[in-house]
This record gives sequence, structure tokens and C-alpha cells, in this order.
Amino acid sequence: MMNGTILPVTIKGVYLIEKQGGPVPLVLLEDGAKRIMPIYIGLSEAISINAALNHEIPPRPMTHDLFISLLERTSSKIDDILIDELNDGVYYARMSVSMDEKKFELDARPSDCIAIALRCDAPIHVRESVLSAALIDKEELEGTISLDNYLS
Repeated sequence: MMNGTILPVTIKGVYLIEKQGGPVPLVLLEDGAKRIMPIYIGLSEAISINAALNHEIPPRPMTHDLFISLLERTSSKIDDILIDELNDGVYYARMSVSMDEKKFELDARPSDCIAIALRCDAPIHVRESVLSAALIDKEELEGTISLDNYLS
């Protein structure tokens, strides 16, 4: 287990940033000091996170909605999400789950953790060392477009 301060973060939004080869989706996390951490994600995860942020209910369940249904049917609960490692540009996260008075952790992609956490109001945390290593300046976000604007 890594040591270090654990910080609560909020999801600032889902955006597209122009990169070589075309636009790339990213989710922006923000801590209480307004520091911003980007996580580059796939388009399907971006759409899922954006739908959760906008409280949209799809006509048929998406994968993350199915996971929430499974949690509800088994009386399970997501206690929190922790993005706790950044290694060679890849983020690692853990989802803490309570089920039948047992607690366990699941290794998962941060994008999946975020999409699920937003659907069940679970807190999202980031290890300070990860946040510090991944911080970006607001100027680096110039040219980004929100996924909402892109999809409309």
C-alpha cells in the first residue's frame, strides 16, 4: 500500500482536445485547490461519463448502468474510488466495495471507476503524488471543446 495524502476530487467535465491524428477525449478532475488533472480516455467511456454527469438515462442500459444494477440487486455498495498510481502515463485505480458486511477492492480503469462512481454518488479520491505528477495548467486546456458541444 502506498503512503501519501488522499485528496477528494470532483469531475470538472468531459472534453475533447486536438492531438495529432484527431480529437482525443479526456476527463478533467479538480481538487479543492482548483488544481486540474487530466485523464485521457476512450470515446465510449467519455460518452458514459458525460451521460452520468448530465443525469441522462439511456433507453437501454450501458455497461456502467448494468454494473450499477448488479450492485443494487446484490445489496452491494461502492464506498469510494481511489486513483492511486501513475506509471508510464497509465493511471491505476481501485474501487472499494461493500457486500454482505464484507469489504474488498477491485482493480479497475479510472474511466470505468469514474463512470460508475458518478452513477452511485460514490466519492472519488486521488493520491496527492499522482495529482502532483499529472497537474496541468489551465493554459494547456486552450482549444478543448466540451463533449456536450461536440455531440450537439
